[in-house]
Amino acid sequence: MTMHYQQHAKEVVSRFERMLSKEQVEGITQEHFDELEILITAALGVVYSEVSHKAAKSLEEMASALRHQANEVD
Repeated sequence: MTMHYQQHAKEVVSRFERMLSKEQVEGITQEHFDELEILITAALGVVYSEVSHKAAKSLEEMASALRHQANEVD
């Protein structure tokens, strides 16, 4: 999954770089663009983790409710 984040991060950094003027790009080293890519990748990972946790929690609550309903029918 990390490769997926890295590809998105590369695209975001590339888009950002295209938004800058030639002078601005010349003032930023490749190392800075690489760091930005790492930060974006990490941020995407955190968001994915939080969304996955919320989805799992919702599924757990739904499963619990279904078990409760099934016990009432028995």
